[in-house]
Amino acid sequence: MNKPIVMGSYGIGVGRLLACIAEEHHDDHGLAWPATVAPFSVSLLSLGTPGSAADSAAREIYEELRKAGIPVLFDDRAESPGVKFADADLIGLPFRVTASAKSLSAGGFEVKRRFGQEKSIIPRQELAHYLAHDLAKELGHNS
Repeated sequence: MNKPIVMGSYGIGVGRLLACIAEEHHDDHGLAWPATVAPFSVSLLSLGTPGSAADSAAREIYEELRKAGIPVLFDDRAESPGVKFADADLIGLPFRVTASAKSLSAGGFEVKRRFGQEKSIIPRQELAHYLAHDLAKELGHNS
């Protein structure tokens, strides 16, 4: 004998959507937001003390990225690099950009995708274009 299936639902609200994203896009370190729904595209970490070259470079690139239309979450807290890296992974934005004395002496900013281990040093004058280009590819735009 066939019986109809009855299901009650109050709809698919924001909380349920976020739970679906978290369930599908995470690893042992936390969330890994897809670029299409990430609240910010870039997690920018300043590893310099206030007034240092790294801190100044981070603040300047923050403004440049914002002017280029790239949503940035800027972490300039007085925390250790390990705490900042762990928090960036936990939040899970598509890109992590780090300004440190080490990255600046290597020629720019360290860029790492949330998923993957590869890190690249991108010169300051190329950073906004590099991020915009990679974000456009992830969002399915031709660029």
